[in-house]
Amino acid sequence: YQTTMVLLGRSPEPQEEPAWLSGRTAEPAIKEAILKNSGKKITPKELESEFRNIMASREVRQNLARIRKAGSKVFYYSADIRNADETEKIIDLARSEAGNISGLIHGAGVLRDRRIEDKTRDQLDDVIDTKVAGLRNVLKAVIKDNLKAVVLFSSFSGRFGRLGQVDYAMANEVLNKVAQKLKILRP
Repeated sequence: YQTTMVLLGRSPEPQEEPAWLSGRTAEPAIKEAILKNSGKKITPKELESEFRNIMASREVRQNLARIRKAGSKVFYYSADIRNADETEKIIDLARSEAGNISGLIHGAGVLRDRRIEDKTRDQLDDVIDTKVAGLRNVLKAVIKDNLKAVVLFSSFSGRFGRLGQVDYAMANEVLNKVAQKLKILRP
């Protein structure tokens, strides 16, 4: 299908890279270029953060290009779907730029694998809220749309568990139950 896709992700909307990064693909070369062109002295932590941002932006740009090459129209918006107001605003913007929303694919998720006794509340919240609150917020934003399909990416962990993934397992099982309920409410 040559469809229109609207993608939401935590990564910032990709910008064109500066010329000084052209042709650099290996981590050491990229980091060297960052150091030479930063205009200031940066810490190793700042260097790693900048490197990760560059790589995330490249990945988003490459995926958008692949989708376009396959014949689809694609829009990308940076959003934290855990935030209901932000999600609603982005969905409204997407609807105005891309058109009506007829399908939803929810594949958001993060891992913070640790034994339960070693997990912090913030880690638990990040994992659970990304899947569960994120889905709730997106569903709320598209409630008036005539959805023809809803696809939720759950996990093996939701049914069988996995060491260090108690939060991830819980979040995925919630998605399973929401899918069952949606099938009844919106066949």
